Amino acid sequence: MPVMQPPTMSPAQADIRLAKDNYDFAALMAKGDHHYARGELRAAGSFYGMAVSVAQSGRPADGREAARAAQAMQDIQQQFVRHLVTSLAEAGHTQQDWHPRFANSLAMMVGAAQRAPESRSFPAIPSVYYYPGLPHVEFADTHQFDWREAVEERTEDIAEEARKLLAGSGTFKPYVEAEADRPQGDMHGMLGNDDWSSLDLIEKGEPVAEHIAHAPVAYQTITREVPVCTIPNRAPTLLLSLLKAGKKIPPHHGMLNPRYICHLPLIVPGNGALRLGSQKREWRKGELIAFDDTIEHEAWNNSGEDRLVLLFDVWRPELEPIEHAQIAALFAAVDSAG
Repeated sequence: MPVMQPPTMSPAQADIRLAKDNYDFAALMAKGDHHYARGELRAAGSFYGMAVSVAQSGRPADGREAARAAQAMQDIQQQFVRHLVTSLAEAGHTQQDWHPRFANSLAMMVGAAQRAPESRSFPAIPSVYYYPGLPHVEFADTHQFDWREAVEERTEDIAEEARKLLAGSGTFKPYVEAEADRPQGDMHGMLGNDDWSSLDLIEKGEPVAEHIAHAPVAYQTITREVPVCTIPNRAPTLLLSLLKAGKKIPPHHGMLNPRYICHLPLIVPGNGALRLGSQKREWRKGELIAFDDTIEHEAWNNSGEDRLVLLFDVWRPELEPIEHAQIAALFAAVDSAG
């Protein structure tokens, strides 16, 4: 059975159908075929993968087409592995130089190795990339960070910038937004939901100048004082995270575990908390919180006022500089695969 066949509909037609039904099998296959034809392997694989999941779930699907999607995913995986190894070598990271943890992470990413089973109730379950060999930490002890005081002592200045942005100098958007080249899940009802919203100072590693102009203290404090996680098209992240009064963020898992997510609480009305795994923390203005967001977590704000934190990400302190470089090079290679 050939991997590639002429798409049954245009990308625009498929998008219209998927806007009505995220699990439209024929539309998912058409999107996969269009991306495959353009050499956009990762995007194609994501749509083929969703199509296979739809077929396995018992929803309406063409069995022969589902088999073709599964074959396409195998073909994409083989091309993907070759591309990653070649791209890493071109970036100066040949296989003999890979850090053992990095080598293991890559083997797991491409399906050549399996993660050992864990008995704990709340393991780290990254939605994108698992980095093995790190200690299990829910909330990190922030006193280990030599930059903590430099950040906390600027809380009031950053909070004043945030209040002005809330008053109208910046536009907050839903924290979870759709991606045009990926199948869409509803993330427990949070997709496009402004109950949880954000204003980016750095978005997927790129500074947002129009917002930084209104929050220079926040931007300079984090970029100058903090060992921010740097991954092409993903990090650093630096944003204001707003949780509306009376709202909650359902349990979910983050994308990558080589980093910690940090909260610097700015506006804390009380009667709210962050639950991570088996532990719970309440936000206190000016007291830094750092945690592994790939462990199941949720948050709620049961007060009558909005809660606001400055959110950013940092490398896990256990990692060595060569691991930073290899992880960054890996994701640059992933992106160049389409």
